[in-house]
Amino acid sequence: LTRSQDTVLLSLDLREGAQVASLVARATGEVGGLDALVNCAGVVLYEGLGELTPESLYEQFQVNCFAPSFLARDAAEHLAAHGGGAIVNVASTLGLKPAPLTAAYAASKAALISMTKSLALEYAGQGVRVNAVAPGIIDTDMIRAQRRQADGGALPVEQQLDFLRRLHPVGRLGTVSEVAEAVLYLLDARFVTGTVLVADGGLLLT
Repeated sequence: LTRSQDTVLLSLDLREGAQVASLVARATGEVGGLDALVNCAGVVLYEGLGELTPESLYEQFQVNCFAPSFLARDAAEHLAAHGGGAIVNVASTLGLKPAPLTAAYAASKAALISMTKSLALEYAGQGVRVNAVAPGIIDTDMIRAQRRQADGGALPVEQQLDFLRRLHPVGRLGTVSEVAEAVLYLLDARFVTGTVLVADGGLLLT
């Protein structure tokens, strides 16, 4: 637990179900309530289907779908009992259109999108809105790590970034602040629920 004047940080491992189950209660106890939840953690393991193991499949589903789904449910229950609020799950364009070596990650994000819509439907009458953002490729440390290509080779990181930039019709990667803008819009958009806001620089058009 870390506290500053305006922020309380509660650390946990999303792979541990017991820690996930207690987080909303811990957070509301520390700050006295909850207005919104943004699920924005993720893990990707680049591997072909022939390499996929139960362990890697479970880890990606646990972090990318199971944990945020349970956190959203627990938050929705709290919000419903306290006048309503908003939940935003950060999904991925891979949940809408998979790419090579991302089968487990793409499936976990597709499941999160489906869960987002189910939660939105179930809690709409209780004043709780649930939406998702599906970013394209965002310039983060995860993207700047060298990764395998579909042919088994690996490009130098700068060439890899250039290749990823050219996948987007706008000619560049997205930024973290641009994803945050999309999240803030959904937190404030009072007539929007159960939707997936794609913020991808045109990636899905290609």
